[in-house]
Amino acid sequence: MKNLLYTFMALLLLGVTACGDDDDNTTFSTPAQMDAEGSFSGSFVRVQVGTTDTVVADGLLTLSATDTLNRARVSFTSDVMTELVADFTIPVNISHADQGFVFYNKSGDYAVVGRIAHDKTIRTTFTKAVRSGRSTKRYNYEFVGIGN
Repeated sequence: MKNLLYTFMALLLLGVTACGDDDDNTTFSTPAQMDAEGSFSGSFVRVQVGTTDTVVADGLLTLSATDTLNRARVSFTSDVMTELVADFTIPVNISHADQGFVFYNKSGDYAVVGRIAHDKTIRTTFTKAVRSGRSTKRYNYEFVGIGN
């Protein structure tokens, strides 16, 4: 009976050890900012915070690599409505994630978060504060597109 108990405990311990940490230890030959670099065509939706004022426009998101590891620049432009997105460029942290990429950053006047899927589709949301005289208007943006 004692041998059966020891055998059972050994199998249990072996099973727990085998089911341990399943972290993905994938290594990449190039940094994320270089792998994700490119242009994405799509559309913007802008909503002024506290209102139902919604504007939709076609646009372009460009992700450019920097010399700093896991840092890139994201530029939002819209030829249709320059007041919607006026050449807005943000430095972001970027990393490989689930066969794609994620990027994010937050500063005083903006916050951005986005994801590029393995099929080159992109979805990003960001907020931007626009100061005009004494007042500040906040806008929520969403960009959905696909890599060119």
